[in-house]
Amino acid sequence: MQNTTNLDFVSIQVLDMKKSEAFYTDILGFKKGLAPNPHAVVFETGAGSIFAIRTPLVDLEKIDIKGAGISIWFKVLNPDMLYQNLQEKQIPIIQPIADGPFGRVFTLRDPNGYAITIHGDK
Repeated sequence: MQNTTNLDFVSIQVLDMKKSEAFYTDILGFKKGLAPNPHAVVFETGAGSIFAIRTPLVDLEKIDIKGAGISIWFKVLNPDMLYQNLQEKQIPIIQPIADGPFGRVFTLRDPNGYAITIHGDK
């Protein structure tokens, strides 16, 4: 039996696919990739697919805190510039930008209530 050595893929369930797709592409600047699953939108980098949003598998309307206990981190080239852009667009910021062990770090709330952490090199 082979041991698991790395994370293969992350998918988050969302209430409104169009609103979530627009947030991740238009606001955060992700590139939409090919999605073999008609219930999902996949985002990619030069290294290939990195994560997806998809239609719910559970009743998300009955869950108060989306993704409690799970941290989703994305690395960007210029976290300070993105932070400023998000503030101008009034995107909810949970933790303001600060220096951390992984460079400049802040956490935002996506349209579904998920906490998304953004970081970049110092």
